[in-house]
Amino acid sequence: MKRVLFFLLLLIDNVLVAQDIHLSQFYNQDHLLNPAKIGDYEGDYRLSVNYRNQWRQLNKQPIATYLISFDHIFFYKKHQFSAGLMITSDRFQGEESSYITGIPFTYSVNSNKFFVALSHSFTYKKNIFRTGIQTGMVMSSSDPSTQTFPNQWEYQTGDFNSKISNLENQLKPSQNYIDLNIGASWAKKMLRFTPKIGFSINHINRPKDSYVKNDKERLRARKVFFTEVIIPLNSKFALQPKLLWMWTSKANDLLIGTNVQVQTSNKTIPAYYVGLHYRHGVSRIFDAIIPTTGLYYKKYAVGLSYDVNLSTLSTGTNSRKGTFEFSLIYTGASTIPKKVLLPCNRY
Repeated sequence: MKRVLFFLLLLIDNVLVAQDIHLSQFYNQDHLLNPAKIGDYEGDYRLSVNYRNQWRQLNKQPIATYLISFDHIFFYKKHQFSAGLMITSDRFQGEESSYITGIPFTYSVNSNKFFVALSHSFTYKKNIFRTGIQTGMVMSSSDPSTQTFPNQWEYQTGDFNSKISNLENQLKPSQNYIDLNIGASWAKKMLRFTPKIGFSINHINRPKDSYVKNDKERLRARKVFFTEVIIPLNSKFALQPKLLWMWTSKANDLLIGTNVQVQTSNKTIPAYYVGLHYRHGVSRIFDAIIPTTGLYYKKYAVGLSYDVNLSTLSTGTNSRKGTFEFSLIYTGASTIPKKVLLPCNRY
């Protein structure tokens, strides 16, 4: 029961209150990063799949995150638009046995999202501007009957007693609300490289987010800033530095690092990359270092990473354990001709 309380507190901080998913490979899921980034690729359409497995070493049942997104580029006159959808599922579940009764019980917290998005891209004096909007439904659920509350603590036994009434009559098992996100980005080709900068605001409509029936608390807006660039070193190697900074109220998160991409002479696997990133809370403790690797296989891009924990959770039996993450992207070939042929009469 003590571990249940710990995990519920962890979830309140990361799932129940924020209702936000964060990825170490943030650059491999544009729908989650910034709606303006939808359609920012060379191709007609793109399918992305992401999976994150977190805190398995603290309990047999980890926090599991699943994402799938699809977007397609289309044109209207001289304007480029991209439409897409994203489905996410964030799940935490476990099983414990009461120290008092010995009876096993399960507990779970689930959060699911279904979002649609639209972005627009235009060029002005070699500057590439993108804007995007994203909206959808958030559906989350929990089971209050499997949770314990302070008034159920028994000093004599040193444990929570679920048979004691929790005196809570304002809790609801689920909640649904509409969310709204907006974003913008800028890019410009400079000599051999093209830097990109983006900014987005999530929960701009401040939806109500609480399992308490009469709670008037609204979700605070989360701001996201990112920048990335590819710097060719020679014909074979290129640096890919990236930075992500998110903040809401007094909470903030900084992720910075770089990948090194290597071009090959193999047409099946034209390139692969390795990298190292670092996550920090800016105003709090060190969080994690993130070794990363990936490769390009035909029209697929595969990424693997592992968060090595540096915080106080890395002590004891949890030493340096963290989070596994996987990404898979398929990009359909572009039908836009790269060369224009002008027919002429033969004499």
